[in-house]
Amino acid sequence: MGTINFGIDLGTTNSGIAQFTNGKVTIYKNPVGFSDTLPSIVAYKKGRIFIGDKARELLKTAHLDVFSSFKRKMGTEHLYQIADTQEQKSPVELSAMILKELQSFLPDEKPQAIVITIPASFDTVQSNATKKAGLLAGFQQVVLLQEPIAACLAYANSQEQDQTQEKNWLVYDFGGGTFDVALVKINERELKITDHEGNNFLGGVDLDHLVIEHLFVPKIEQILQEQHLFKKLITKENNFYAKLYYELLYKAEEVKKELSVKEVIHTEIEWNDGDHYIDFEISRTQFNEVIAPKVDETIVLIQKLLEDNQKSTNEIERIILVGGTTYIPYIRQHLQEVFGIMVDHSIDPTTAVMAGAAYFAGTKETDPELVTINNSVTENTENLPKNTIDFKLIYEVNTQDSEELLVGNALDDFDGFYRIIRKDGGFDTGLMTFKNKFSEFVKVLPKQKNQFTVSVFNQNQELVYEANNIAINHGIYNISGQPLPNDICLEVDDQFGDTYLERIFKKNDILPLTKTVYKTTSKNFSVEANDKLIINILEGKSATLPASNMSIGYIEINSKDFPMNLLKGMDIELKFSMSESRDLSVAVYISSIDFEKKEIFNPHTKNINRKKFDEDIDKVLDAIETELSYVDDIDDADPEDIAVLVKFKKIKDELFNIKFDLVEVDEDDQSERIFQLDERKRRALQAYDQIVRFRDVIYEIDLYKNTKAEAESRLDEATPRQKEQFQKIIKSEKVFLESNEKALIKRKTKELDQLCSDIYYQKEESYGSLYYHYKYLDLDKYKDAKKASKLIASGDKAMENNNFKEVKFIIHELYDLLKVKPKDPYEDTNGSLGLK
Repeated sequence: MGTINFGIDLGTTNSGIAQFTNGKVTIYKNPVGFSDTLPSIVAYKKGRIFIGDKARELLKTAHLDVFSSFKRKMGTEHLYQIADTQEQKSPVELSAMILKELQSFLPDEKPQAIVITIPASFDTVQSNATKKAGLLAGFQQVVLLQEPIAACLAYANSQEQDQTQEKNWLVYDFGGGTFDVALVKINERELKITDHEGNNFLGGVDLDHLVIEHLFVPKIEQILQEQHLFKKLITKENNFYAKLYYELLYKAEEVKKELSVKEVIHTEIEWNDGDHYIDFEISRTQFNEVIAPKVDETIVLIQKLLEDNQKSTNEIERIILVGGTTYIPYIRQHLQEVFGIMVDHSIDPTTAVMAGAAYFAGTKETDPELVTINNSVTENTENLPKNTIDFKLIYEVNTQDSEELLVGNALDDFDGFYRIIRKDGGFDTGLMTFKNKFSEFVKVLPKQKNQFTVSVFNQNQELVYEANNIAINHGIYNISGQPLPNDICLEVDDQFGDTYLERIFKKNDILPLTKTVYKTTSKNFSVEANDKLIINILEGKSATLPASNMSIGYIEINSKDFPMNLLKGMDIELKFSMSESRDLSVAVYISSIDFEKKEIFNPHTKNINRKKFDEDIDKVLDAIETELSYVDDIDDADPEDIAVLVKFKKIKDELFNIKFDLVEVDEDDQSERIFQLDERKRRALQAYDQIVRFRDVIYEIDLYKNTKAEAESRLDEATPRQKEQFQKIIKSEKVFLESNEKALIKRKTKELDQLCSDIYYQKEESYGSLYYHYKYLDLDKYKDAKKASKLIASGDKAMENNNFKEVKFIIHELYDLLKVKPKDPYEDTNGSLGLK
């Protein structure tokens, strides 16, 4: 089985391909212009398709059928309309064209397997869309790699640094369409992504739009004598505005590049065959002022990342710059000013990701069903005896050590010899005996690729197996696995009629992942009815509002499909698994009715429902209004309360701004604007939820502790079984109190409360106080007032005689007479999902 070796950076603005060979990375040049990258642009003109540089040239002419930045719409249902061919193309199809074009960079055989990079903040839908693009481009195996990981691998493997001391890095990846920042831990043996933050709709193209909106549009509006020009450009209201938009977009990108090396630049715009001609003088200072708000957004994400991980700037050794946008001097200066950390731009920010992808590809095995390709491990099967054995070798492809463990394992019972030879002759084990399995530390030469031959012989010293191209690279950093970018959660019913999120996989868990959880049914299911069992898997952040997360797997099972009725409280077994490339597999098994269902989810498109979008915002706005109404006089409020109110006000303003901006978006508009608004909405809801959750969790913890204290005070009166139940409830107390999961703590409190009640009412005299509750109810509350009066009279006599057994009987009789029964505080409410 060989290794993949080829890695692709599928970028918003530019893409590239590289290969790992002989312990080093080769970046393949674009045959057109001999540059390291290919512009991620596709154009159609007169029946021809242009990809890359030729397509970008058409932007100058304001040609309409030119498509760029489609990476930002990966995972959406957006379709690009092609006037020239009357076709529609999805972001996946356009991305596949870029991937096919990159294969033309390769002089030799085209790979069947590939590593493709994605932003760390890409959700599961966007990741699956990228994988689909790779398959559509003709690759048979597609492995996804997060861009910050790729950048780290490129940096760690290309720099000569002393890593004997553990260090923390920040990888600042500001690309053409997305922004990621990753916190990285590195030492002499290991490179690990600790955590990350990002925004899939924040990139260099957003800076281009700011240049258009603030530096170009005001002057053009004066000449054209019109208003709201930027909106008309973005929506491409008609052909004139569409052509003008593409020309301005090309100019804005040129301005951005030129101002990275000059203090002042001049550019001009001409349209309508010279009817309009405008000359612009733009300074770097003007440009910096315009882009500052977007750069500040990246600063906020860095600060959040550090805060979430309890890291100070003193604990960060350097900030590594990745992505073409980081060429802008203002970004480098501003990072240095804000954080006071060394800003490292010693590697090429435009090729770092593809180089890192190649390093990673050099460690990833190809699918065994694929034909072996360049630099793969091949087995010499020529002239071997008929009794060739099945044999497996295990070793690390990359190592930082002077010796590396190589393990050989016969798949069947075997007794014989092995020999390992390094191809330069500097290491040779000689003929060594073994039975079934051997382990050998092989010596490796520093800073190079070490090739070994492993030969296995039977007891007659006949060759029965040989692997003659074992490669171990010394001094090459690798990463053991990719971290999950968000929590994966299951929505379940609680005991109070609401739903909450229960985490299945935790953010930063290393993929692939597998877990089995056991739940119970929260209601009865009749095969005669139309009841539904709903299993909803969401991606985002656990212990938050479901509305601030995204559904990535949804199973709806109709009770009519069950072989028999399913009662409340029956066990449900759920098996979840997620591959390294984020395919989600869910298996449902209900043993009581022998029902099984399996589904695999790899959704590659998502759609935003505007009605639900509005409802999610309105629900939180109402809640904030309620919070604000509790404060009568702001002057007399506690300083901590004022700080919280300020946060609520900020979130409220942001949500109103989002609603206002949503009105500006047409009903059928699935452009970047709607997805940018969705990103803003989710962040605002998460901010609200964080404030409320923290406060509510503190309240629930205090309530739990008070209830626990009351239960402890009653334990002397408890039965052995009740004492055992108490210990069961408080087991793992530290874990659930520190979980920040309000619903979990609330359930524990309710269990303790019910236990207290059970202990209290096991003594008959405890029913005395309860009797007076029924006695002083209005008689019209009872179905038979006369009978109730007689029972109360009997109850009074029983109380006088301390006959609590009789009192208990009378209470039950009065309860049965009630017109409306009081709600049992411990009643287990039926759930809407059917899963608890």
